[in-house]
Amino acid sequence: MTNLHMALLALHIVIILAVAGIGRPAAAVGASPEGPGAWFDCGEPGVTGSRCASRDGNGQMLLQRSYRARLRYDRHGLAVVRLEDPSGSGRGGWFYARRDGSMAEVMTFDNGPDAFVNGRARAPVGAKIGYVDRALKRVIPAKYDGAYPFENGIAVVCIGCSLASKGEHSWFEGGTWGCIDPDGKTVAPFKVRERPAFADICRP
Repeated sequence: MTNLHMALLALHIVIILAVAGIGRPAAAVGASPEGPGAWFDCGEPGVTGSRCASRDGNGQMLLQRSYRARLRYDRHGLAVVRLEDPSGSGRGGWFYARRDGSMAEVMTFDNGPDAFVNGRARAPVGAKIGYVDRALKRVIPAKYDGAYPFENGIAVVCIGCSLASKGEHSWFEGGTWGCIDPDGKTVAPFKVRERPAFADICRP
């Protein structure tokens, strides 16, 4: 076989491998996926952006660098962002974001993000609810079916409860109820309570 034939054969093999995707560098963890619904649009008072956030290889939401500089951060280094799926699927919600692009979804409260009280904000994971701190670390696991904001160092939570609503008002009912402190420790035992009053729930 002549040198020309060998060169042509090598070129042919390279083309085949390229088409098949063999030899391409693997996508780095944290790379922004391009699939349908992978990208989200952002909205924040006075600041909007399209395709500004996406999920990384670990399923974590990341804010794009070009959008971070446009946000207004508070003294804790947090900005509020509303994400919307541009496909119209209804996916999205309220998030807190840091300057490094890290984000954490929080519950919606009064048409806005759940506020930090006692350094904790309610954060959903699927159908469960936990709490994050201002570093956006999940400090209380998402294991509750219902949870209320902290007040005076105590939060009312429930397991096996469900969300009920009437008009613009919603609440949790059923299940077993108890109280936790900002570290997630139980300070009032979980038990069934009929139409529980918060003042009664948190009595040891």
